[in-house]
Amino acid sequence: MQQARVQKSHWGLIIIFGTALILALILIVAVGFLLYTRLAARAEVTAALVGTTALNNLDTSQVDPALALTSLGGVPESEVITEAIDRARPETALAALLYGPTLSNKESAGGFLQVATAYVERNQPGKATFCYQMAGTIATLAPDMSDTVRADLFQQTAEGLINIDEPALAKFYLDQSFALGLKSPYLQAAHRRRIFERLHKNYLTVDERVLARESLSLSANPPNLTLVTEQQTLLPGSSPIALTEEIQTAEANRWLAAQQLAADLVARGGNAPQTSIDQLTEALIIEDQLKLPFFRQESENTTQLSKKIDVTKAQINWLTIKYRIARRGYGLSLVPQWETQADQIRADLTKTYETLYALYADLVVALPEVAQIDKATEERLRSEILAGELGRYPNYPEEQRRAQLINATDQLIKTQPEINVFVGVGGVENKKLYTLIALD
Repeated sequence: MQQARVQKSHWGLIIIFGTALILALILIVAVGFLLYTRLAARAEVTAALVGTTALNNLDTSQVDPALALTSLGGVPESEVITEAIDRARPETALAALLYGPTLSNKESAGGFLQVATAYVERNQPGKATFCYQMAGTIATLAPDMSDTVRADLFQQTAEGLINIDEPALAKFYLDQSFALGLKSPYLQAAHRRRIFERLHKNYLTVDERVLARESLSLSANPPNLTLVTEQQTLLPGSSPIALTEEIQTAEANRWLAAQQLAADLVARGGNAPQTSIDQLTEALIIEDQLKLPFFRQESENTTQLSKKIDVTKAQINWLTIKYRIARRGYGLSLVPQWETQADQIRADLTKTYETLYALYADLVVALPEVAQIDKATEERLRSEILAGELGRYPNYPEEQRRAQLINATDQLIKTQPEINVFVGVGGVENKKLYTLIALD
């Protein structure tokens, strides 16, 4: 009897310890899962910041082909982006932004801010962070943007980052707006006052109380700088080139085929007939066969630098479309043979960008004044780096161009200090980022 009670006692202890062990294991698993989830969320943000190219942040499986194809049907990318945002298709808008060399820098920055907001609403903080960073990068590097717009973009970027709990990155962009408000010779007193009023509020939000107090003081007494008319960029814009009638017909056929395929996708719930896809495939191949030899011939037949630049830009626009198709950036397979040639198409696009910036370099050295050469050199480098950072210029020589930009900035500081605000390199959490620096 006594032995039976002892055995029951042993079994009771075993059950108790066993239950405790199981509960401990459950607790360990739960804590491990929680840590993994948090690390994964942080990894998503980190990956968005340090990805090898901006295009790595695009999930082509989430691109709406019926909407994306409208740009192949002749609709401007800016309208596609707006429609994609309205329809809650952020990945479609992101594709248009990343493959959008014809978009202005102002359109691109505004688009990235809108897409970031859409990602926040979908609880995708990593994608939102990436888009906010792209908007901030454009505001820093774009040489053709007014400082009024630039300062506003920095503040919007920072406010978005504050909302997704990225205070360090938010402060980084607030500081750039501060530099402009303090030192830009192109801002009126009323603009400076509004910048510092907004900075006061935003610095308080990220617990930067010293900078908040300084901003409040500056909003009441803005710096009294001599106002200078905003300089026009020295690099020329581009003009459309005259296409042959045969190429114009090929473009029109591609528009019609893309419009038909988009309509079929909508009407059939995303399952378009193969005949519609085949018609667009054929139209694209014919257009490619006509355009690439035409661009080469036009470039060879002219000695005028501005004309060569226009032709090269037109070639970049077409190769970008071709590369997007090769990566299924319209949300479906359109030209399978281009998909197998994606590496070569990317190499062609890279080479064409190299040609463009070599032509700009030739144009710069032909300027009549040394001061113009220095400023235009800096503008060229900023434009080239921006194209690379946005993922539009694949495999761009990042380290080399960064070093050249730093040298160009040093030269401007020596020869044209009246500019007051220059582009440099800063960092957040061991990540190098381009930033604005103000002279003391």
